[in-house]
Amino acid sequence: MRTICVPGTASERPRPGTWSRVRAVLRVLLCVLVLLATAADAWLTALVGLPPLIPRVRRLAALIAAECRTCASSVTDPGVIDAEVIDTDEEVWR
Repeated sequence: MRTICVPGTASERPRPGTWSRVRAVLRVLLCVLVLLATAADAWLTALVGLPPLIPRVRRLAALIAAECRTCASSVTDPGVIDAEVIDTDEEVWR
């Protein structure tokens, strides 16, 4: 591995912008909050004797998001009908 010497002092080199530093700090804070929430969930559910709540909340949020997307698509295009397609190799049922 070779080290490349860049001429000039460190103050002359371009520094990262303020927004990139703010985004990095916010990302770290979000990760710490998620870690603390997961630890608190594990501790509380172990204390009470229930399974963890975070997976249930995540599934509920995904279900609500899917319903919101369905409602939003029906509002933008009212001619769309939501239906399940059953593909069978049999004849028509009578």
